[in-house]
Amino acid sequence: MILRHLLLAALAFLSIVHPAAAATSDNPSITKTREHYLSGGRQITVDTFAPARPGRYPAVLVLYTSAGTLAGMGDFEGFSRSLAQRGMVALLVHYFDRTGTFFAGDGTIGKHLHVWEDTVIDGLDFAAAHPSVNRQSIGIFGYSLGAFLAVSVASRDSRVDAVAEVAGGIFTYLGGRLRRVPPTLILHGTADRRVNVRYAAELERVARRLGARPEVHLYPGEGHVLSSPAMADARARSLAFLSRNLRPRR
Repeated sequence: MILRHLLLAALAFLSIVHPAAAATSDNPSITKTREHYLSGGRQITVDTFAPARPGRYPAVLVLYTSAGTLAGMGDFEGFSRSLAQRGMVALLVHYFDRTGTFFAGDGTIGKHLHVWEDTVIDGLDFAAAHPSVNRQSIGIFGYSLGAFLAVSVASRDSRVDAVAEVAGGIFTYLGGRLRRVPPTLILHGTADRRVNVRYAAELERVARRLGARPEVHLYPGEGHVLSSPAMADARARSLAFLSRNLRPRR
């Protein structure tokens, strides 16, 4: 049942865009490049979507769900393309490459979450050195497992200027040890049976205790897989939030 829910979540989010070709011939203002960086001696794939016009732009690391690349990658690419259309560089990080993971259940998450955190931090290094990125303006978007990773990495690394997270929260191991929360958008269904809405409430509470002002939107009656109207709203809110909270290109 968990596998089914997570696959549906990956398929449903961002819905409509097909995978981009090597060159985005349908939109010449955007480029797509497959790049790599090393983390723990492993090669990590990054699908980079960027404005075609030369310059240094804000960057957003995009982190997929625990379904990995099994489903919904075209949808995450669609969101990445939308970020590029708004003048940001989207870095879709295949963080499962570090552990050779295809799908992560609870046991796998418990085993590898710290390795994935380090892999995402190495992704921040990659972003900061990228010729198209303004290294002083980097955010993270995550869904489900990707959202938990976004929150935990942002707490460890001050280079993260903004987080937009859907159906995530704070990893249990962090407990009361979270010490940093950048501007954060929290989106969650009130009837989520995979990641209870209490995780959203906890993240909001901790963020406010640390002096942050999180933006929170709950979807009444929605589960881990949001309905099409709620998904459309989550996409729009995430794009607008990241646009507001990351510095424009230079």
